[in-house]
Amino acid sequence: MLIRFARNAFLGFLFATVSMASNGLAKQAAQHAHFNDETATLSNGGGPVWVTFQSELRNYRPSPDALIQQIESLAFVPELGSWSSETLALLGQLSQEELGISKTRELYDRLETQANLARDISEVVRERCESSPETKYDYCEVARLSYRIKRRLAIWNTILDSKSALENDQQTVTHSFGTGSVSQQRLLDDLAESNIDPAWRDYLMLESLESLLANEPPESSKVRTAAREVLARIYSPVLNNEQASYLISVIRPYSLQLLKEIATLPFDEMELLRRIENYESNPSSLTGYYLNDQYQNLLWSETPGEIAMAKAIETHYRNANIRLAFSERLINRLLPKLPEIEQPVDQRIKGARVLGKSLISNQLRVNLIPDESQIQLNLETRGDVQSDTVAKTKVFKLTNLGRANFEVFQNIMINEEGIEAVGDPFARAKAKQSLVGVESGLDNHPILGKLARKLAKNNLKREAPETDRMYKQTVESSVEEQMREQVAEQLQVVRELAYTKLFQPLFRMDLEPEPKQLSTTENQMVVRYRIGGRDQMAANTARPLDNADSLMSFQLHQSAVNNAISRIGLNGNKFTVDELITHLQEFVGAENSAEPRPKSDRHAEIGFAYFDPILVEFQDDQLRVTLNLRSLKIGDKGKVWKNVSLTAAYRFVRDGMKIQLQQNDDGTRIRGKRLRFSDKAAISTVMKVLFKKEYSVASLPEKLAQRIDTSQLEISQLSVSDGWLAVSVDDREIKTAQETVLDIFRTSTSRKLMNRR
Repeated sequence: MLIRFARNAFLGFLFATVSMASNGLAKQAAQHAHFNDETATLSNGGGPVWVTFQSELRNYRPSPDALIQQIESLAFVPELGSWSSETLALLGQLSQEELGISKTRELYDRLETQANLARDISEVVRERCESSPETKYDYCEVARLSYRIKRRLAIWNTILDSKSALENDQQTVTHSFGTGSVSQQRLLDDLAESNIDPAWRDYLMLESLESLLANEPPESSKVRTAAREVLARIYSPVLNNEQASYLISVIRPYSLQLLKEIATLPFDEMELLRRIENYESNPSSLTGYYLNDQYQNLLWSETPGEIAMAKAIETHYRNANIRLAFSERLINRLLPKLPEIEQPVDQRIKGARVLGKSLISNQLRVNLIPDESQIQLNLETRGDVQSDTVAKTKVFKLTNLGRANFEVFQNIMINEEGIEAVGDPFARAKAKQSLVGVESGLDNHPILGKLARKLAKNNLKREAPETDRMYKQTVESSVEEQMREQVAEQLQVVRELAYTKLFQPLFRMDLEPEPKQLSTTENQMVVRYRIGGRDQMAANTARPLDNADSLMSFQLHQSAVNNAISRIGLNGNKFTVDELITHLQEFVGAENSAEPRPKSDRHAEIGFAYFDPILVEFQDDQLRVTLNLRSLKIGDKGKVWKNVSLTAAYRFVRDGMKIQLQQNDDGTRIRGKRLRFSDKAAISTVMKVLFKKEYSVASLPEKLAQRIDTSQLEISQLSVSDGWLAVSVDDREIKTAQETVLDIFRTSTSRKLMNRR
């Protein structure tokens, strides 16, 4: 009757960014045992147990070399003079040979104070930079200092808490199910006896693990990696509750315990801190690989302190790298205007057959319901029904005009478990029918006919409240049923669309879209996701602050792009230029270019590096794209260059609702050992094919842009810094047709950073 809205694409836009299923990582409770002497025994039905004691603590001294260098590099900022001296002095004290836990805790508290002070200083620097834009990078760097200190303190404090607990207990017991070879054999036997469905065995990659358990020596890194992969799949966030429950039910707790034992090594806090500093000073796939190895080692531990460290790394180095915010204004602007619908009426009421037609008009609206833990919205349809009907009985023919106003509501909830309609639709209506004509079978008899019509009108007048009530109930039940059916149908369409178009391609690339935030405010629907595999890092810097009043905004961290690139089959492989362009076009779904390429370029052979074959960086108002090559050969018998890097830099320029990427010649570089001018000239021919001078990127997806009048919109924010690209779209204001990122900085505070949580 009314719910044409169910066919509208706005639901697809609304929900396609949301995960179909997500579960948090299950963490097992740690086992504790305390002993007062030098002997102890433990019994375990699963096999032998060995016990070790730890009564001496290693000297713990964090050495934040990268942080020290970052602070020293800002010595030219006048507002940081005394702050830098005091902070560097505190960091220097942390490297002392003899430093107790209480003294270390005191230094950490003082560093926390310095981090807060750096945030305040950054606001002073920002005010100076706004009046002198050429020094705007001063503010950006100072604003980052606070979070650089705090993310380290989060790790340091968890380590200190763990060491404090050990010092209080004096002795810690660690236990195992036996030697490495015994553990491997016991796990192999246990998996062979388990009743796991073959399809799930394939998903868990158990055949590969079992082969390694049978053939690799104890403590093999291959076995450890395979065990971690199986655990990651068991606790994958892409599994729904039913799937996760099935796996936990068919894999014995004993097998899980063995898997975790094989997946972990003794924790070395100094090695973790070293890997963090390496990653801080040079964030790359290689340094991220080693830091992630430390994270994996902690992730499957059963020691409370180590579990806390894994969570701290997850929060500060593996955080959400995509954030989308849609305003209620935009969502409602995307809703189409529905045409009036004319429907026939043919029903029987109180023994009378009612025939006629009704004209229905609808208007849609979405209302956001504030919720910090999930997305809640209320789908609302308001409309009118105008009816023109004739009721026929054996004696009378009654002509009625009816008018009803209705509202129907349906709550929809989006969370880690998926998309669901909440409760039943609720409708309310006001309805009234007016009698406009009465015909009687006695009309041929003037006196009897007139009397019959009068009696009929009096009877209808008496029954009018009941008739209106029945009409109201009919309208309400009709719109409620249609709302229920159409919403259920469309939610299923959205689920299938999200899975096939969004999540399934990510699953095929072994990228797990994990929701970090699904929430609604009075004005915005916010979605934050981590895109990356279990073996990959993610966002580790504070994202730019968007305008909460904008129509739409998104922030994209470079890690999301680089994580995807690492999964497209470039690492360590060779391509010709044509093969590479075709391969990349297939990845992004682009059509082949009709532009001819120089003949010499077709004979270039490109061998990509094993790590970071293509590295994307959002830094200093620029996009930098670097190709890291193991080898580069031009011509069938041409020279082969080893370990070459090709970098192209692009500046961002706003052009209406499009973002223009214009190549910055100053940022174009060819790097390698002993490259002569002639070598660089030859290599530059390849760069001209791979890197165009200019690209144009739409700020809104095409299907989204088609539903609204983009001529009245503009890019109100374009910020590129510290690994983030931030774009906001809003209603057009009186501004120049094109503004660079520098212009935006001059007229707004979009550079102000916020905590990612």
